[in-house]
This record gives sequence, C-alpha cells and structure tokens, in this order.
Amino acid sequence: MNRKQNIQDKDSFFQAGRNLLEKVHKAEFVDSEDVLLSWKEVENRLESKRSKRLQIRYAFSAVAASAVILLAVGIGWWQSGREEPTLSLSLLDQDVPVLPVDEVILFASNDRMQLKDESSVKYGKDGEPELDGQVVKKFTEHKKEEGANEINQIVVPKGRKADITFSDGTKIYVNAGSRVIYPVLFKEDRREIVVEGEVYLDVKKDPSRPFIVKTKDFEVKVLGTQFNICAYKEDAVSSVVLVEGKVEVETMNNKKSVLSPNQLILIDDGDSNIKDVDVFEYICWKDNIMLLNDRTAGDVFERLSRHYGRRIVCDGRIKNIPVSGKLDLREKPEDVVNILCQSLYLTYSLDENEDIIISKK
Repeated sequence: MNRKQNIQDKDSFFQAGRNLLEKVHKAEFVDSEDVLLSWKEVENRLESKRSKRLQIRYAFSAVAASAVILLAVGIGWWQSGREEPTLSLSLLDQDVPVLPVDEVILFASNDRMQLKDESSVKYGKDGEPELDGQVVKKFTEHKKEEGANEINQIVVPKGRKADITFSDGTKIYVNAGSRVIYPVLFKEDRREIVVEGEVYLDVKKDPSRPFIVKTKDFEVKVLGTQFNICAYKEDAVSSVVLVEGKVEVETMNNKKSVLSPNQLILIDDGDSNIKDVDVFEYICWKDNIMLLNDRTAGDVFERLSRHYGRRIVCDGRIKNIPVSGKLDLREKPEDVVNILCQSLYLTYSLDENEDIIISKK
C-alpha cells in the first residue's frame, strides 16, 4: 500500500472515530473538548516525523486508546440508557420525625415546615413552592443549594387535611392520616408519586407523561382524570374510585384492571373486585361531608376517629349495625357522634382522656 493510500486510510479512520464519538457525546453528555483533545494528541503522534517503527507503535497505541475511550463511553451510554430509578415504596418505611404538636408537616430534604390545617401548597413550573399564596423562602433557598428536583413529603395526621398543586398543574387533596411522597419536578417521560392513606386527584392531562400513583397494594396509571384512592396501611382493603376518564389499576400480583367512570375497585391481598357505585359517597370527604350508604357503625366511627383525630371506642355488639345518611363533618365531633347515637339508639360518654366511648342504652 503506497504512502498516499496510508494517509487516506488514516484520515478516514480518524474521521470515523470523531463521528462516532460525537454521536456518543450527544447521548451521554461527555465533554466534547476533552474527547477531541485526546484524538488530537493521537493524531499528532502519528504525524510526527519518527521512524516507521515508532509510527507503528503509536498507531497501535492510538487504536488501544480509542478502544479504551469508546469502551468507557460505551459503558456510560449503556448505563444512561437504562431506565432511571423510580420512586420506591421503601420510602414509606423511613421514619418520619415527630414534632411536639400534631400538625401537617411538609418535608424537603433536611428541612421541615409545620402547616396549618387545610393548608394549600402549590409548586410552580420551576419547582418553587408556595404556601397559601406565599413563597416558602427557606425551601426555595435550600433548593438553590441542593438542586431543584428533590423529593418532598407531606404528612397529614388524623384530624387534619391539606391539598397540593404539583408542578405540572395536577391537584391532590390529602385526607386525614395520610402521607404523599413526590418529586418537586416530574421527569420528562412520567409523573410518579407514592401515597399512603386517602387522596383525591385531579390529574392534568399530558399524553406524553403518564401519571402513576403507587401504594402498598397497587399502582394506578392515568393520563388525565379524576379519581379517589384509599390505601391506609392499617386497613385490610384498599380501593380506587373513578370519577371521570379512565384509569388502569395493577395489583401487586400483576393483575391489571381498567375502570370506567362511576366504578369502584376493591383490592384485598391482591384479589380485586369491581362494582358500580355512587362516586360522591367516596369523594365527598374533601368537602367535609360523609355520605353513608348501608355502612356499618364500626366503619363509620373509625372514619370519624380518623377525621377528627379523636379516639372513638365502641362496643363489639355495635360495630355491625347498618348506618345510612349524611353527616356534616364541619360540626364538632361530639355533635356528630350525638346525632349518630340518637338515630341508632346508642349513648356516648367522655373518659379522662377525652376519648369518646360508645355503648348501647
């Protein structure tokens, strides 16, 4: 092979190498200046006026160096091509710091803020949070130091409620005794949150990014719709109620079900059952109303205890009494309990701890 052909082959080799590295750079965000400098050094070595033996040695070194570079970048490319870690349910196992008072708590990394009952938290498109219309300054400052896409958590104890507007415009109402874990900014290909307790969601439609809600028993996947989730860790049965649109529910045993509006799915240890319901009964809690359609007294008193943050104890003989009607949860707990007791021919009293004790007359 003549000298002209050698030069052409060498130029072709380096051009191909540069083209490949440029493509890899676009996928991996490798510093192009460093990569091109490395290639320039190899070129200089090959083009230096040295003996043929040295040229062959450097040519071999160039090939080896390029192989190492491509291997390193290729491994990074493969790793970056793998799906990024998603929000894990293991986050629910982490202990939540307890404050002296039983109030709503908003956590952001090492920061925490005590919120009033029925507070509203709203995240802008840049991830900056506002609390009841006011910018949360210390969270904003922390975000600037640590990075915008951090994980936040809101903990709503019994007797309290709150609502959040996420950075994509989705709004979530969080019922008493619930937790929600979520990113300040959602990923470009999906929106994910983790829920324990009861929430009502009005999801902003975005066909390019499905909205996924994870609980201990199931996942709900939607594009844009309104639905209610009830998944308290102390309850044996969890549920999803669809108000409008369409959702896909996948249980932990990989069984998938698609709900239509006005349908309820009950999930019990992986088994599921779908039925038609009056959805207002399941979502009216966010309007401080409890609608009862042939519920049991035990279930009703348990829900009242969670809503008010007051311990309510009733006799075992009372728990299975059927109850129907409507309760205004804006009233005092004693007044609501008194209404129930009068209609069910029961009586109540308060003990030394202000616990409500229900018994038969």
